[in-house]
Amino acid sequence: MRRLAAVAIAAFVFAPAAQAACGMTTTSLAGAAPLTVTYTAQCASASYTWDFGDGTTATGRTVSHTFAAGSYRPTLSSDAGTERSLPVTSITLTVSAPKRAAYASWVALRATVVPRIPVTWHGHRFQHGTLRVRVVGPGPWTVAAGGVEASAATTVVPKLVVSTRGAPIVGGTVRLVATLHPAVAGKVVGPRAVDTRVPHLARLRFTTRPAKGWAAVTQSVAIRVESRVRALEERLAALHYAVRVDGVLGDDDLEALYAFQKVEGLPRTGVATPAVWRRLLTAKTPAARYGGDHVEIDKARQVLFVVRGGKVSLVVATSTGATGNTPVGAWRVYRKVQGYDWVLYYPNYFLRGFAVHGYPDVPPYPASHGCSRIPMWIAQTVYGQMPMGSTVYVY
Repeated sequence: MRRLAAVAIAAFVFAPAAQAACGMTTTSLAGAAPLTVTYTAQCASASYTWDFGDGTTATGRTVSHTFAAGSYRPTLSSDAGTERSLPVTSITLTVSAPKRAAYASWVALRATVVPRIPVTWHGHRFQHGTLRVRVVGPGPWTVAAGGVEASAATTVVPKLVVSTRGAPIVGGTVRLVATLHPAVAGKVVGPRAVDTRVPHLARLRFTTRPAKGWAAVTQSVAIRVESRVRALEERLAALHYAVRVDGVLGDDDLEALYAFQKVEGLPRTGVATPAVWRRLLTAKTPAARYGGDHVEIDKARQVLFVVRGGKVSLVVATSTGATGNTPVGAWRVYRKVQGYDWVLYYPNYFLRGFAVHGYPDVPPYPASHGCSRIPMWIAQTVYGQMPMGSTVYVY
């Protein structure tokens, strides 16, 4: 046992020492391709042979080598043996973006990198060479991989919106407001107002002086300046009031204006004052009280609604019973007469002698014997909207 121990100790004492590595110093091992790296061996040796891993070699204690794009692991052979250097990463990185894109749209950036290492933009990593980004400016889009950067730029197309303020009628004031989104995209050039001296179709053009990286955009608008009468008729018709759109001031215009003033709670003057015009520009079609297809008579506001699918399709001025005797409730049309029935024009009877009918005089207040008077010119239209058995709501 003692002999075995002695042999083991002798073997340990006289075993040859492990050969130390030569060691080496280098310049930067990662960067844009072509990447030049300088190596210096740190030991004394009769010879030094460098294998750069790309099929080329060199000799000497200090050598320089230029690497094409890729990843390499060079080795040094010296009297101290063969050892590997740290990896060399020589990088090529390119990125592309659409030449032109709309503001706030989504586009794809495409990157190519050699060797395959992660590519990022503002902390977002490309997947399979692609990254979707939202366009909020012209860039440049600068992406990075292993400390190497590449950029691409996009010309961004902003959005130009033109709106009007005021009524496009003869003698009126119409201002034009052109807004660029975003405002930093440039300066808008174009008219500020519309000529309203005579009726005409005004064709106006806006353009921009773009800021750097932004596209110039244009926007054309056509605004028809109408006579006051026609403009009034068109606006009332758009709100579903019964009126003829013919540019001729007549009883139909007066009755439609009465109906509008009644619905909006304005004084029943029949005059399109500036306050009425302002209300016309912001008003909406009145809402029906009941769903389905029917007719509603609103005694408080003195208007009749033709309702289809729960929405008001026609607003007609009416005049109900002077004594308030027009019966409140839900009734059904039980008799109709084409033409005159005594002095009632195209009457639609819904309870005893009470009817919806045309009449020459429809003042903006209750004045009938109990029926719902409507203007003569619209009586046949309403007659066609009130079939036998249809419902008439009076409230």
